[in-house]
This record gives sequence, structure tokens and C-alpha cells, in this order.
Amino acid sequence: MAPTYLIIGATGNIGRPLVSLLLSHPSQPTLVLPTSKPAEQLTSTLSPGHDISRVHAIQGSIQDPNFIDGLLQTHGVTGVFMAMTGDNELFTTVNIISSLERSKTVRHVVYVSSCGNYSLDAMRNGALKNMNAANVAPKFFVEAKFKYGVAPRDDISGRGLSWTVLGPTLFFSNDMGVKQVMLEHGVFGQPLGSKGVSRVHPQDIALAGLKALEDDGQRWGGKKVMVGSLKGYTDEETAKLWSEALGKTIKPTLSNQAGFDACETGFSKFAGPAWGRTLRLMLEQFAEEGIMMSEAEYQDQIALLGKEPESYEKFVEATANAWKEA
Repeated sequence: MAPTYLIIGATGNIGRPLVSLLLSHPSQPTLVLPTSKPAEQLTSTLSPGHDISRVHAIQGSIQDPNFIDGLLQTHGVTGVFMAMTGDNELFTTVNIISSLERSKTVRHVVYVSSCGNYSLDAMRNGALKNMNAANVAPKFFVEAKFKYGVAPRDDISGRGLSWTVLGPTLFFSNDMGVKQVMLEHGVFGQPLGSKGVSRVHPQDIALAGLKALEDDGQRWGGKKVMVGSLKGYTDEETAKLWSEALGKTIKPTLSNQAGFDACETGFSKFAGPAWGRTLRLMLEQFAEEGIMMSEAEYQDQIALLGKEPESYEKFVEATANAWKEA
């Protein structure tokens, strides 16, 4: 029997490629896509040639637990993918988990967190010391809820819920936000520090989501899988890559008071001051700690994806060539 997946975040950088992958998958899953926009607008963005008869785009708010309850029951959802963000991320996520636990059909959930060790032992050893970014901090509680507060699935009784957590690093696509600054001013507009930041293609996160949904908790249930490059890129290395690809000098934005101030001010102009400060705090943590994964974590990722992750160097080169040709 073909699975039915609820995809939360279907219009985002991860959700869009995941939906495309699922619609091309031989298991022919049915997809339930909650949307705050008119359902017709969402389905119109799907790639030509996809069988949209298996897509149920339903208008409503994921912040409404009754809406989520209705989707799970009406469509007999068997698996859930959650890529959450926004001001109410923790509030909404906890309510959704509660709905999943009460569901009689949902077997497995895949949750997109962030790269890092968010265990209780890690927190006791200082993992929260530099964790002030409001878009990352909720993920500590959500991971703890899955690990310590959700009854594991019992295939005999049919009760409980299995889960897989994905821990992506810094998206390749974030660089698109500093395109204008690079081309017009010769500056990579995000201070990444000198400790090293792993990078990840959203397509790889989507592929990890597909594989984890397909696995249904058999191998990867109860585990967190990091997704990204083994290498960490410093501000100097990142600026050098873009310089070589664009054929012009690109200077890094340094991780100092001036660099953080400029980044916060720029981001606040279009995302608002709360998100401007959140981005600044995240970048300050990168400068203090970096964001990396171990060799063992990297190998787990390869085992899940079935391939090496996409190359950041190749992304920079291809993107720069596209900009030059435009």
C-alpha cells in the first residue's frame, strides 16, 4: 500500500525539492501539503509532468492543531516531514507533535533540526553557552521531546511513533542573499569566522528527507543524521572561492563588531529587527565555535543519502558562471 506523507514546509528551500523527489518516487506516495496560500497557487508551482492527482494541497494554518488533526485523520497520513521556521516555531512544533502522537495512522516523522549535539549531556557540558539564536534554540527542546518524551513505535500494537532527526549545516543558498553586495561592492556580506562552517545544498537535505521517510524508522529511527560538508569554510576561504569563480576580488566580512553590526542592519531592513538580531547571534556563534561534523557523522550521512553530498566549490563555480552569463 502506498504511503501518505504530510509535508510541512512544502514551499521552502527544502520542501520544494522534496516534493519533486517524492512525486518521482516509484512508491507513488500521496502527498498532503498544508498551505496558508490558496491551494491552487501551491499546486501551480509543481514541476510539469508530475502527477498532481496524488497531491492534496489544502489551505489552512499549521498553527491550528484542529486543522492538523483533521489532515491526519481525513487522509490517513502514515509519515510526516517537518521543516519548521518562524516566530512561533516551538509553539507550533510541540502542538503538531502532540497531534502525531494521538494519530492512529502516523508511524514515522522526519524533523529538520540543525547540525550539532543537542543531547542532555551536551547541554550540561556547555552546548547552550553561545546558543542565543532564536531560530536554532527551539530545536534543543524539540529533539529532547522526541528522544525522551515520545513513546517509541511498537509495530505489534501499532502504537507509538518513530522519528529521525536531520541536522543540516549552513545552506549554500544563503550566499544568494549577498549576491548584490559581492557584485557591486566586492564583499562577501556574511561574517563566517575563522573556525570553519560546514555548508549544505538544500537538495541534499531534501534527499535525506526522502530517504528517511522511505526508511520508515527501520534503520534510522531514533537517530540524528548530520547533513553537510565535512570541510568547514572560513570567511577568508569563502571569499577566496567567490573571488576565483567571479574573476574579481571579493573581500570577507570580518567577524568583529563592525561586521556583525552591518549584517544585522542589512538583514533587519527586509526581515525585521528580531530576525536581524537572530542572524547576528547565529553568526556570532559561528565565530566562537564554528559548525562542523565528525568523520563518523559524515559517513552516516553518506549511508543515508547513498552518495557524497554536493560540493560547495562546484556550487560557487556554477552560480558565478550563471551570474556572469545573465
